[in-house]
Amino acid sequence: MKLLQAMKRELLLAVRDPRRLVFLFGAAVAYLIVFGLLYVPNLVKDVPCVVYDAENSHFSRELVRDIESSDSMKAAVFVTSEEEMQNALNTKQAYAAIEIPPDFSKKVKTGQGADVLYMANGANIILTNITSSAMQDILAAFSDRAAAERTALRTGGDEQLLQHMIAPVHVHLRVLYNTTQGYMFFFLLGLAMVAFQQGIFFAVGAAVDGEYEQAQAGAHDWQNSSLLLLAAKFVLYWCLAMLSYLLVVFLVQEVFEIPLKAPLGTLLTLAAIFITAAIAFAVFFSSLFNREMEFVRAIIMYPVPAFIFSGYTWPQESMPVWLQQIAGLFPLSWFSNTVRELFLAGHSPRLAADCQALTILAVVFMGLGAVIFCLKMRHYCRLGAKN
Repeated sequence: MKLLQAMKRELLLAVRDPRRLVFLFGAAVAYLIVFGLLYVPNLVKDVPCVVYDAENSHFSRELVRDIESSDSMKAAVFVTSEEEMQNALNTKQAYAAIEIPPDFSKKVKTGQGADVLYMANGANIILTNITSSAMQDILAAFSDRAAAERTALRTGGDEQLLQHMIAPVHVHLRVLYNTTQGYMFFFLLGLAMVAFQQGIFFAVGAAVDGEYEQAQAGAHDWQNSSLLLLAAKFVLYWCLAMLSYLLVVFLVQEVFEIPLKAPLGTLLTLAAIFITAAIAFAVFFSSLFNREMEFVRAIIMYPVPAFIFSGYTWPQESMPVWLQQIAGLFPLSWFSNTVRELFLAGHSPRLAADCQALTILAVVFMGLGAVIFCLKMRHYCRLGAKN
């Protein structure tokens, strides 16, 4: 009965301070909307390129046509000198440059081999990777076709058969789980989970430090019920966070059309354990501060390191061991990647290990946080009573 009274009190405090509910429900939704609109195209296509065809022959123009027919690249600028080509890159009229040498067809036809220069603006590695991969594929296909044509002319053989003989091995690309290699599927879930976690932190942190401020002001009417207050906060914000997570899952599936291939129960089980660990982390971290603004200034530095250390974009296996150990202290490290795998692949080999790690973090952080909270509440209630 007392727990229900404490939860009712906590809910009233949350309603009176609507920032807590706005953080809890609004953070992830705002990220979904903003970044979802950003990634609506889902693919990076038609990257502007500059072409300098120094030979300008029928043979070189065939290569230019192959470049123009690529989905990844667009021959947006044609120039007549290296200086113009370099200027187009420097002024960002184009993000990649292709230079065909003046003796291109001669060297190819005499069997000497010709070099085609590819340059890219490496400031944006996404555009560099896309254009370099596309250019390699274009040149490989063009080279095989040219070799087959020359051989057929000399021997009178079948060009198609010769092409198979010249290039007997072909690569067939099969991408599992994200067949279009869309950026929305890759990034959006992780960004939403970062914001969701931060919403939990802000809401729970405000609730914990708000108790300290009331106690110091001598306005606390639950002086001997610190653990009960903490339990009420945990239960209330756990329930609200689960509702918020369900809202996020609904928007991800219905608005942004990212399918959930795993059973919903599996996803919600992982989310329930993660929310427990996130609340525990927030209780512990906020209990280290005396006022809400002190906590906010500290926790606002957390999202970017947590996102990077989680391995969502840069693999944890490529990080130094000591950084991997630090990353293990962050609940997000055991959650974000697995959520993406459950949505896109329908399963995750690390699900059981992640649940176990999150459970350990929840027990450790909640235990430490509860001890600090109770000690500080006792101290501040005594100070408040004297004042």
